[in-house]
Amino acid sequence: MAPDTPPQFLRARKLSDYEVELSWEPPREANSDILYYVVRVWNETTELWQNVTGTSVVINVDSESRYNASVSSWTRLGNGGVLIYISFTTTDAEPFDPPQNVTYANVTASSVTLLWHPPTEPNGIIVHYTIYYSDNGTVAQQRVPVSDLPAPASPDSALSYTLTRLIGGTNYIVWMTSSTVQGDGGVQSEPLTLFLPEDGQSDTHMHTVPHT
Repeated sequence: MAPDTPPQFLRARKLSDYEVELSWEPPREANSDILYYVVRVWNETTELWQNVTGTSVVINVDSESRYNASVSSWTRLGNGGVLIYISFTTTDAEPFDPPQNVTYANVTASSVTLLWHPPTEPNGIIVHYTIYYSDNGTVAQQRVPVSDLPAPASPDSALSYTLTRLIGGTNYIVWMTSSTVQGDGGVQSEPLTLFLPEDGQSDTHMHTVPHT
């Protein structure tokens, strides 16, 4: 009988200072049905074992520590014997990448709604986004705490925020960063250039100026 393969793609996602979600995919080839997974999480001072029937589990951890985690699959034949292993830390770092897919909608003479998705590698919990907007070289910024954003309809829905008190008839360049408590990682989204119509014009006069 061919040997079992381990569970795949084990990853850790921080939910709060004291909670981390571990998730994984089933093995590519299991010789018989998987009854449950054995999750082991340990560091220098603690060790936790848990049997899990699904493919994710939320574990409680002490803040700011480095942990190891392993997952193996159990079938009626016993322990699959092969496990997948990662290390993770509960300390926040800075995001590796900026807000994703930043676009805009509902342009008026004085406002624009921005739409975006969170960074794919936040390295912690995003606490706020910053929108930067520039006309003729002056840069303004609007910090948007995550707690002020409406909850997305689904995990894949875009986040949105409406910038107001803008000046009609003006070209703006807009870009965004996302920050954990440690900072924004120095990464920003690609600049968008947009033109706000003057008062009294309809949206049909709106157009995008290519950013060079």
